[in-house]
Amino acid sequence: MKFEKKFSQQEQQQVSESHTQSNQTIHEFALPEDVLRFDAKQTAVPAAVAERLSRSLQRNPPPSRPWWKRLF
Repeated sequence: MKFEKKFSQQEQQQVSESHTQSNQTIHEFALPEDVLRFDAKQTAVPAAVAERLSRSLQRNPPPSRPWWKRLF
């Protein structure tokens, strides 16, 4: 014997609302780099990581001038 549960109108509406909320935005990406850019926009960098990155960048020497700029 099969058990079939019939949903009430309110239950059907709740299920359909939760289903549409979970599928609000679907993105398609052509390249893996596009996925990374999208994710970077959505993800906040923790303050500790941002501070460490800033200190690390300050310690690096500036890039040397290209050879063609040294000649001219």
